[in-house]
Amino acid sequence: MNRKYIFAIPTILLNIKMRNQIICLLVAFMALTSCSSDDDKGSTGSREIKYEVTGNYSGEKLDITYTENGGGANAEAFDLPWTKTFTADSDTYGGGFSVMGIDAQPGEKVMLNVYLGGNLKKSQEATANSEGIIVGTVNATF
Repeated sequence: MNRKYIFAIPTILLNIKMRNQIICLLVAFMALTSCSSDDDKGSTGSREIKYEVTGNYSGEKLDITYTENGGGANAEAFDLPWTKTFTADSDTYGGGFSVMGIDAQPGEKVMLNVYLGGNLKKSQEATANSEGIIVGTVNATF
């Protein structure tokens, strides 16, 4: 058996395990940072929230984890731009999302945007490292 293939299997399993751990950490981070105390007044304007990913990612897909009205959800983006729009509940004061891709070209960039009522509320850029891994997170209060 070719040694090249013997060592490739543990590497693939490690990448999958590491990806799952990173996604779990990002979800936990988003849940902790998007919470708000009960005495916050919240926004009195539009409650329409839009998450958006734009950029020049050439990999197969981006894994996306986002919050919507206090709950977490997952999506996959095979093409950019990717968007998710929802109406925030009256007791939702914050949210955000994270992206991760493992097959980018080094240096590729994506932009993570959060809009409230059509106005850009928060933006964050993510850049692929030398191994083609790209990870980004953005959180906002509304």
